[in-house]
Amino acid sequence: MLRHSLAVAAIDARILRRDPSPVIVMTVIPLVFVPFFVPGSRAQLAAAGYTSATGVEYAVPGLAVLFALLCVQQVVTAFFRDHQWGTWDRLRTSPARNSDLLLGKSLTAFAAQLLQFVAVLVGGALLFGYRPTGSLLGIALVLVAFSSAMIGFGLLLVSATRSLELALVIGNVLAMLMAGVGGAFGPVEALPTWMQTIAPASPAYWALQAMRSLTLDGAGVLDALGPTAALFGFATGFGLIAFTLLALRGRKGIS
Repeated sequence: MLRHSLAVAAIDARILRRDPSPVIVMTVIPLVFVPFFVPGSRAQLAAAGYTSATGVEYAVPGLAVLFALLCVQQVVTAFFRDHQWGTWDRLRTSPARNSDLLLGKSLTAFAAQLLQFVAVLVGGALLFGYRPTGSLLGIALVLVAFSSAMIGFGLLLVSATRSLELALVIGNVLAMLMAGVGGAFGPVEALPTWMQTIAPASPAYWALQAMRSLTLDGAGVLDALGPTAALFGFATGFGLIAFTLLALRGRKGIS
């Protein structure tokens, strides 16, 4: 039931409030990196025809997406932390079903993921003059859809691994790969041909293609619907695989 999910989410929210440092770090570091990315982004955007761009228009969304991918570790940590503390078994004996537990723990992680993404964009606007020319509603849709995909990715990592350390290693490696081929370090068209071919397999690609249009091309909310649908597709696919793996393991949680 929803109330069980909300109760689990409330517990995780209290834990996060006591120690928000992981989310703060994932918000501050990308903003620190922005000045170092701006010169390269400016040159790459100029080569793509955006001669008046300062580079901030690509550096800020690119770093926001990169660290949103890395922030998936919060999802992983939330599940394995309960297992290590011995509280997971108590949750399993509660009236909450397995789906309630997964949804509840995902809700807090989703809120933290979305907050981190928004904070980087707002920080980029305040500190470096990031000014999207397109629909703010379109940007909001992309942020929600990408954060949903990242929660699905985190659940997949939890279901496919049996230790926090392994999940974090695999998650960080895959996050960097998805960010790289998706264009977080520069426009996809500047990548080798084989990378451009596989780029759509990364959620980062769809998020950054939408953010580029919404930031530089004055795109409207309708232009964001395609990438948003693709991102929700990733979220659904990751989630279904995660639930399938958990079912095959014959458990209600991690082990």
